[in-house]
Amino acid sequence: MGLFRNVYLRWKALRLPWRSDVYAGSDLEGNLYFERIVRGACRSRRHVVYRKNLAVSDYSDKVIPVQWQAWMRHTRAQAPTVAELIQDIRRQERIAANVRQLAANEARAAGSIAGSAQTAPPNPAAPNPAVPQPRHQKSAPGEGFQPARWEPAAPGSGRGRHTPT
Repeated sequence: MGLFRNVYLRWKALRLPWRSDVYAGSDLEGNLYFERIVRGACRSRRHVVYRKNLAVSDYSDKVIPVQWQAWMRHTRAQAPTVAELIQDIRRQERIAANVRQLAANEARAAGSIAGSAQTAPPNPAAPNPAVPQPRHQKSAPGEGFQPARWEPAAPGSGRGRHTPT
């Protein structure tokens, strides 16, 4: 960050009585975050000035970091620091490296299982596909319940209807 920009942002961060917008911080993309103190309101208004001019359709929550989203929605009281944003990026890189490593381990394991399945002798305890196996075994008391057949009473049988004698 240049010297002039640094001095300018420090000046904008001062809470002066005549200033409506107070600089709160910036993210690693260069977006600037401001807070507007509104007299008589319950809480301040917070907004972002994007570094890039985006089309209206390109604005979304994914453009700004999660820490700044939380600050904008008043979920966190203090604005995030640059060190905190850098730490989060390093955490995301570690997670991505771990995911790549797990995927490689799974691919190796799947390859070794496929190779061993082709050379392995048949297992005598394995079910024989020629013998039909039961489709479903009961595991709970009510699973095998089948309701009895119900037929309505025949017309004129006198059930449910009063017939004079």
